[in-house]
Amino acid sequence: MKITPATVLDFKIARQDDMSLVMEILAEAAAWLKEKGIDQWPSPPNEHWQRRMAEAIQREEVYTVGIVNNRFGIVRFTWSDPYWPDDNLAGYMHSMAVRPALQGQNVGGLILFWAMMKAKRAGKEYLRLDCLAGNGRLRRYYENQGFSHRGEVVDHDYIAALYEKTV
Repeated sequence: MKITPATVLDFKIARQDDMSLVMEILAEAAAWLKEKGIDQWPSPPNEHWQRRMAEAIQREEVYTVGIVNNRFGIVRFTWSDPYWPDDNLAGYMHSMAVRPALQGQNVGGLILFWAMMKAKRAGKEYLRLDCLAGNGRLRRYYENQGFSHRGEVVDHDYIAALYEKTV
């Protein structure tokens, strides 16, 4: 599939019966990243990640991304995040994953734009996200997309780099 500037992606709230699809996309993305030497997520996703995504689906935070019935991405969107102050100023994006076959076609940029517009429509000032602090490639990607580094948070054995962009 070729994504062009005229391509319109749709975002559907994932349901419980989408769990296998969500985990399949996450597993493919995690494996692709691991091949590139990036340990953003466990590959394959472990029981913790499966439980985490199942809970997020139940809370209606997970969206599948695609065109009609061709789903090739996922993203989790929330209105609060424990890594950030509870200031009611932002929407929070997590777990953005795209099937490797669509890498390099700006699907990530389109997902980021969707998340920014979702936050803006809700009257928020920022879109915030985090990533593994040691993932230099992803950090550069977010910085190239206009996000500013706002610090780091240590969560057990995970160090998160925090990013924010005005919507």
